Amino acid sequence: MAVNLNKDTVYRSAKPKDKDYTINDGGGLFLFVGATGTKLWRFVYSFDGKRRKIAFGAYPDTTLENARRKAEEAREQIANSVDPGEIRKEAKAAKQLAKANEERVSEGLPILNSVADITRQWLASIAHLTSEKPTPKKPAGLNA
Repeated sequence: MAVNLNKDTVYRSAKPKDKDYTINDGGGLFLFVGATGTKLWRFVYSFDGKRRKIAFGAYPDTTLENARRKAEEAREQIANSVDPGEIRKEAKAAKQLAKANEERVSEGLPILNSVADITRQWLASIAHLTSEKPTPKKPAGLNA
């Protein structure tokens, strides 16, 4: 598997064309050049018999060296039977959960999936089964 096929000048000098195109760097890493001039690092790999693609960032914000390092890390994860796309999804979900919990705490609500939150959800789900007025007691002395 050939890797590190091009030098940085090849990617720097890439100009937009009428259609989108890619410049291969080997080992699944390539630079996507859009017709609008956007340049994005992408990595293509196979996992569990399916072809998948992840993005590493925009060029030149994400340098060639950085993209190659991220691709190498992804290859190591694949070799260890770990899907790099799933790891990214889990990290994104954890970040969103942390943000949602910060917002809930600032609003005075319990964090998601805590005992207090689950109790609150359960009480809300059975609210239609209860009434706010207590059941009146039967007056003493009436036996009907």
